[in-house]
Amino acid sequence: MKIKTQTYDIIAMTSSLICAVHCAAVPILLSFSSLSGLHFLHNPIIEWSFIGLGITFVFISLWPSYYKVHRRTRPLFIAAIGFGIIALGRLDFSEAWETVNTVGGALLVSAAHFVNWKIVHSKAQHKH
Repeated sequence: MKIKTQTYDIIAMTSSLICAVHCAAVPILLSFSSLSGLHFLHNPIIEWSFIGLGITFVFISLWPSYYKVHRRTRPLFIAAIGFGIIALGRLDFSEAWETVNTVGGALLVSAAHFVNWKIVHSKAQHKH
């Protein structure tokens, strides 16, 4: 269970970081006229896929770790704040608003998986 959860945390951290980079880089790339052909990268399907992937990893990594291993709410709380900030970014105020909130939220979700990984790792270390 712990090895599988740690693997999920690493995958989830990576995907959240890729999401943050994607959300930060796409508006910058699209602002260059010669790269306007990359507009397909600013696609709601890609954005919702990352959000769905993030929520999936909460349920296959953070929740089981909380429930079966450590009972610490900190990773879940950080992930909830991250997804809340991402949800705020979905409000259509401006592109900068969306970018800042989405990147910040994705970084928090990634941090939640890192915190979870550290807790699970420390629990495994103490049992040996």
